[in-house]
Amino acid sequence: MVVSCQNTAEDLKYGILAYDKDDAIVFASTADLKKGNMKLHQASKTEDEIFFTERAGYYYAINQDRGEFVKYRIEKEGLKKESAFEFVQSTSWRAVASWHSWVSDHEILLGSSCSGKQFMYVLIDVDKMEVVRYGKLDIPLPDEEMNYGGVMGRLVDSTLYIAYMLYPYTKMEEPAGDTIYLASIDYPSMRTKNITVDARSTFPGGYNLFWQVSAVHNGYLYFIAQPGNRLRFHPTHRPAIMRIKIGDEYIDRDYFFQLSDNAMMEYYGLFDIGEGRVLTKAVDNRLVQEFSDYFTRNIVDYYLLDLEHMLTMKMPLPKDVLDFHSNVCQQGNTLYIGIRDTLGESDVWLYDLSSRQADKGLHVEGELLMLNKMP
Repeated sequence: MVVSCQNTAEDLKYGILAYDKDDAIVFASTADLKKGNMKLHQASKTEDEIFFTERAGYYYAINQDRGEFVKYRIEKEGLKKESAFEFVQSTSWRAVASWHSWVSDHEILLGSSCSGKQFMYVLIDVDKMEVVRYGKLDIPLPDEEMNYGGVMGRLVDSTLYIAYMLYPYTKMEEPAGDTIYLASIDYPSMRTKNITVDARSTFPGGYNLFWQVSAVHNGYLYFIAQPGNRLRFHPTHRPAIMRIKIGDEYIDRDYFFQLSDNAMMEYYGLFDIGEGRVLTKAVDNRLVQEFSDYFTRNIVDYYLLDLEHMLTMKMPLPKDVLDFHSNVCQQGNTLYIGIRDTLGESDVWLYDLSSRQADKGLHVEGELLMLNKMP
């Protein structure tokens, strides 16, 4: 079976964003991820933008060249740009060291550390496509030689949680900072209520707008701390999942889900699949000979984590290339995971949560970035 990018309306069950052979971002849709071969066509090519989230049948992106927030509507021919507006100049917002958190189906909160020197936020109404409000967060500024790093931002109920560390960005030989700082910020006033510290791990969260690094389950906000070699190594701290009881202003001292007891394993991101389970990407850094190996070699394994019982299980999947986009989606008891090869193409793998078996599904003639279930 050959699947093209131009499908009927009935085929709009799953959406895929992928790089084609010319490194253009192309949107394709299909009704079936279990088999077939998907060809990518230039007719569905999008602009060179940072796609970071999908909600209620729309994709959202940042055009950094024009400083625009962009909204795409899903149609059977592909993605159609519905509207865009310039917002970066008024907010000094940047996509690096940043995060997003949905307030509702109608509003999204974006945040950035502005290259590690000042925390900013911008609240956007995605129906009206306009900025509702923006400003600086009243988190203490770092010293001149230091930067914020490893940012996690998540709005839960009436509290915006920002976790970060401090480190000397220009001194690459220096390790990550020893301490995680947690700022608890009242929403919607955006006033900081408290800042607490925890020195059990470091480099909380991530640093890209599209990176998933937290999950909410049973009254707690869980997030990953990942002091790996790719980001900024720490000689004694280990990667771990940590948590905050929703409503508290500090990290839970009685919970520390250490993912590895050695300095060789690195863990990146959390993909929330519900019921207290998440996926994370793991790299044995003994496979990394140079920095480009993270993006050009298949060195990533997938692990399924049970947050409540602190259990890890390596998944029976082929190794992937490290990427931080949302390449995981779920339909009932089946996970669909887009895994790249080194030839610029991808396969969607099916993982059954009950049997713990994996099977190869749809082949995509491109490098899969995002995989979404359509509304």
